[in-house]
Amino acid sequence: MQSSKNTVTHILPSSTTDQRVEICFEQTDGVEGVALRYSTWTEGLGWCGQKTIRLDPDQLDDLHHALTVARHRVNRKRAETGEHLEPAKVIQLPALG
Repeated sequence: MQSSKNTVTHILPSSTTDQRVEICFEQTDGVEGVALRYSTWTEGLGWCGQKTIRLDPDQLDDLHHALTVARHRVNRKRAETGEHLEPAKVIQLPALG
């Protein structure tokens, strides 16, 4: 029998109030991992999971790098078009122990 334990460490709200992404620690039979869960709000049901992406701990550094590159690209595009830039928000990803 598999035993599992999930802990939501951070919730990333969306620009619309009916979507969010959760960053979770998952532990199954003593093996820890990280998952990104995309959820939508459904009236009468609440938050409903739509998609879960499980990441190998070895993928976290590559994901961090890819997100940093994407953020810089978006900010550069905004600056080129004169769009107002908000201060960067740093999201601390959990460290695997």
